[in-house]
Amino acid sequence: MAIARPAPSQAVPRVAALGWACAQTLLALGVVPLAIPEIERYGKLVVEPEIPPAVREVGLRSEPNLELLQSLAPDLIIIDPSLAAAIPRLKLIAPVEVFTIFKPGGHPLQTARNSTIELARRLGVQAACDAYLARFDAVMDESRERLRASGSRPLYLVSEIARNRALVFGPNSLYQDVLDQFSLKNAWTGQSGPWGHTSVGLELLAAVPDARLLLLSSRVADVKALLTASPVLRTLPFLRSGRLTVLGNQFFYGGVPAAQRFARLLAERLPQDANEQG
Repeated sequence: MAIARPAPSQAVPRVAALGWACAQTLLALGVVPLAIPEIERYGKLVVEPEIPPAVREVGLRSEPNLELLQSLAPDLIIIDPSLAAAIPRLKLIAPVEVFTIFKPGGHPLQTARNSTIELARRLGVQAACDAYLARFDAVMDESRERLRASGSRPLYLVSEIARNRALVFGPNSLYQDVLDQFSLKNAWTGQSGPWGHTSVGLELLAAVPDARLLLLSSRVADVKALLTASPVLRTLPFLRSGRLTVLGNQFFYGGVPAAQRFARLLAERLPQDANEQG
């Protein structure tokens, strides 16, 4: 995924990113943070944008290494809301900004876009932000065109299947905002939690028999084994008919870069699978 680059003349603040959503957004804007938590796991679960080798790991997302953070002397610390309780301690090191994506009653993609613009303004990289969002809009337009050939089946969006339960994404998720832009229907219309997902019994996924399962996981071998082992899974209409599309790992707490990755992979794989499997 291409990232924006601030103009060389700009004095961009030295920033530490203590959450993955703010980290991926900074990287998309061409701002390389001093530090990011859990870099190896980021590479596996968030994937894009890639973290440059020079970035330091600053401990866990839930428990950053404050001594290391202080030694790096950042001008600014960006956090996700999950770390809000640590703000008083973090402010002893540097000013703190909270990067928000999920708000009650809000649309995560639009909130993420607004937060990205605000963050770019705070860092003085508005031109890089404008360029990045223009590229994002172009990806969305291109993906929309490619998805015209994918049919109109509703989609169950699932990231985890364990025993007889699935983690499914609902109407207040980041993915719903992307589906809406593509005129695609979410098969799950029930309740979901504040971050757009909920755990449900697998049998509930039989409620929309003509749906397709969209699996947001790279653990394909595990899934194939699970499909073989689970009696409940074998009864679901979409799996009996082979209507399964695997997109690979998606960061469902992410912002605009996460939406872009989801949209791009969806446009690459769904039309092909829909054509082959029906």
